[in-house]
Amino acid sequence: MSTNPRSSEEGPQRATGRPFVLSGGRTEPRHLLDLRTFVSVTRTAAELEDLTPQHRRVLDACRAESVTVADVVVGVPYPLLVARILISDLIDKGALTHRLTVLLDEAPEPEFLRRLSRALHKMDVPDSPAADGRSGHAC
Repeated sequence: MSTNPRSSEEGPQRATGRPFVLSGGRTEPRHLLDLRTFVSVTRTAAELEDLTPQHRRVLDACRAESVTVADVVVGVPYPLLVARILISDLIDKGALTHRLTVLLDEAPEPEFLRRLSRALHKMDVPDSPAADGRSGHAC
């Protein structure tokens, strides 16, 4: 695998090998990972035996308490898709946990909230005893 001639001051050198080789032939991660998804280290590379050098490099880029996928991609020499696949592998191995941050650009439309409320009220929820002893819905 060769690298582009870039100085270390400009960031990590980018891998120029074929991406499918780095990802083991896979083209999609098993987990939903967009650039805003936060990942956190739960196990170190020393605790895991079957890590490839690529997985170790991604895990090293996650050393901070919680970083975004975008932060990891900046810190590794792999294309975005390859980095997402490697992160997904590390989640499967229990080395990383992830949580998606949902950002709303604007508040939901009132009509949408009314329809959602109606749909929730129509849901078939099994009866459960209420706090005051009367029979009622769980929600």
